Amino acid sequence: MCCNQTDRQSLNEEAIVNNQHPSRNSPKTSKHPVNQEFSSRAAASKIIQQCVEDGLSLATLLPRYLGQMRAEHRPLAQEISFGVLRWYYRLHPLLNNMLSKPLRGKKKSVHYLLLVGLYQINYLDKADYAVVKETVSTCDELHQSWAKGLVNAILRRFLREKEALLTVLDRSYASRFAYPEWLISAIKNSWKAIERPIESILDAGNQRPPMALRINQQFELEVYKKMLQDSGIAYIDTGNLQSAGHTIVLDKPVPVDKLPLFSEGMLSVQDGAPQLAAGLLAPQPGDLILDACAAPGGKTMHLFEQQAGLKKVVALDVSSERLKRVQENSTRLKIPADKLVLKSADASQQDWWDGEMFDRILLDAPCSATGVIRRHPDIKLLRREDDIAALTQLQAQIMDNLWLMLKPGGVLLYATCSILRDENDHQVRAFIDRQKKESKQIAEILIEAEWGETMPFGRQILPGEQNMDGFYYALLKKSA
Repeated sequence: MCCNQTDRQSLNEEAIVNNQHPSRNSPKTSKHPVNQEFSSRAAASKIIQQCVEDGLSLATLLPRYLGQMRAEHRPLAQEISFGVLRWYYRLHPLLNNMLSKPLRGKKKSVHYLLLVGLYQINYLDKADYAVVKETVSTCDELHQSWAKGLVNAILRRFLREKEALLTVLDRSYASRFAYPEWLISAIKNSWKAIERPIESILDAGNQRPPMALRINQQFELEVYKKMLQDSGIAYIDTGNLQSAGHTIVLDKPVPVDKLPLFSEGMLSVQDGAPQLAAGLLAPQPGDLILDACAAPGGKTMHLFEQQAGLKKVVALDVSSERLKRVQENSTRLKIPADKLVLKSADASQQDWWDGEMFDRILLDAPCSATGVIRRHPDIKLLRREDDIAALTQLQAQIMDNLWLMLKPGGVLLYATCSILRDENDHQVRAFIDRQKKESKQIAEILIEAEWGETMPFGRQILPGEQNMDGFYYALLKKSA
C-alpha cells in the first residue's frame, strides 16, 4: 500500500502513512500507557494528545483505546478523534486566542480536552449545554478537577463570541482550511501552473470520505445491489468509470460484518482510485507479477480477480506485520496458496529476489499520502516538510531497482496516493530521463480515461473527483 497512515517514528515503507524509509525506527513507547477504561471524550483527548505530541497515528492509537472501552462509547471517541485532527490547525489557534497563557506540563491534557469540546460545539449536532456539561465533567476523569472552571469559561466564551472568533481564523489559509502552512505551499506549488483552485483541493481534503466497495467480478453487480437493498443499505450508483463497473459507493459507512457476502469473499472495501490499478496493469494469463509495497493487499487480490490464469503474484512489503493483512485477505478471498508468495523485504534492495524476471510490476510507492488526507486526517500532523525530499529519493531508488527486475517488453505501473507533483509526474519524468541517459529503451503508455486529469506524464486524480481519493498513475513499458 502507498503511504497513508503512519507513526511519526516509523517513516518507512508502511508509513512515510502508510508511508516510509527515512528512518526505520520502531515507534517509541508512548508516554501515556493505556491501563484503564475511558469515556468517549477522555479517550479522544488522550488519543489526540498522543498523536500531536508523540507522533503516533490514529491507526496505532484507536485500537489501544477503543479495545478497552464499552461498545457504546467507541463511535463518539472515534468521531471526535478524527474530527479534531481534521480541524486541528483551526481549533488549535482558536483555543490559543482564548487562553490567557498556554497550558503546560501535566496541565496540557486540559488543552486537548478543550479541543474536544470546541470540536463538538462547532461541528457536531449536539446540544451546546450538554457538550459543555460533559466536557467539564471529564476533567475529573483526567485528574484535572482544578480545570473545571477554566473549561466551562472557555467553552461558554466560544458560544458567546463564536462568529467574531471564527472570522479572525478565516483571514489565514492555514486556519481557514486547517492545514499546516508548508503543506498549503507545497500544494500551491504543484498546481499553480495547471491553474487548479487551491481552495477546492484543500476543501476536498476536509470532507468525510465515502465507503466504497469492490465487487468480485465473478459476481453479478446487479445481484449484489439487490442484496444491499434487501439489507437496507443505501448506495450511490457510480456507473462504469471505476473497476470495470464493479464499484459501489455506499451512502454512509457500515460495519463490514453487515455487508452481504463479505466473509465469503465476494467483495472488498476499497476506494475507487486504487481499484483502477489492476485494470491499468492488465494482467495476462501466465504472468509473473510483482506487487511492491503490497500490504494490506487490496490491489493484490484484485489482480487475481482480473486474471484467474496468473502464474504467480509476489506480494512484497517492508512490514512483516502488515503482510499478515495480505494473508488474511487472501484467505477470505480464497486465493490459491500456490499462486501467492509473501515476502517481507525492502523494495529498494535486491536481497529478496531470486533472479526470475517479472512480466508486470505494480509499484504503489511510499509517498506523502496527501491524496488521502480526508481518510487519514492525522497526516496533517504526522507529515513534515522535509519528508517530501526523503520520499522522492526513496521512490527513485525503488523505481530504479525494480526496473532491473522487469522483463524486456514488460510493464511497470507506478502509483501514489499523493497530489504533489514532485512525487508523481516530476518523479516519472526524472526516471525516464535516467533510463534514456543509460541508453535503455523505455516508453510511457498513455492512459486514456474518463477519470482524472492528463499530466505531462501519467494521470492524476484529485481528492473527491468522482467520489475517489487523490491518486496518481503512470504506465511504463520496457522495450524488448
